[in-house]
Amino acid sequence: MWAAVLLAGAVANAAPPGAESGVQSTLNEESPDVFLAKATLQQYLSRVVRKDWEAARRLTHPKALGVISQPKRRTGVERHNLAPWANRDAELKTFRFIGTRQVSPGAVLIEVGEDSYRPEEEGMSVDDPAVYLLFRSRGGFLVADKKAGVELSDVSDQAVRVGYPGYVDQQVQAQARRESALFDGRHR
Repeated sequence: MWAAVLLAGAVANAAPPGAESGVQSTLNEESPDVFLAKATLQQYLSRVVRKDWEAARRLTHPKALGVISQPKRRTGVERHNLAPWANRDAELKTFRFIGTRQVSPGAVLIEVGEDSYRPEEEGMSVDDPAVYLLFRSRGGFLVADKKAGVELSDVSDQAVRVGYPGYVDQQVQAQARRESALFDGRHR
């Protein structure tokens, strides 16, 4: 009889199938940097869909804007994955987030599937992969690059660290070092 009561109590307290425990759901939560980077990219891509180029530029990292303008000065043509205002080959219509990865404090990669209208072909391309790089700068996250045709697993953390020096504000890096020292027991 006691066994039946214990078994009934265990079944009643068991989580429903597919439900995660509180600890597991906490482990699966996004970091604040990933959450903020996704919110910024959502805003940026929404503005690209609406063709609000000025607002898209405001969400673009200043160093990226410098990189975009370099070929324009040399050739007179503005061609860059992060310059949708100059790309007449494709018009972004919809997008969906596929995955994210925090490279380091203030640096986040986000994989997106993009549906774009191609005027020359008079058709849609569906779920084209792209990875966006966002860095914390000027008090928030800004879009720094777009790697079209690649997936999250194709972009290494080391390539981001080496390829984008100075994109993360120094204040963010200093804060990360202080927090790391606190957790490692090296605080002053």
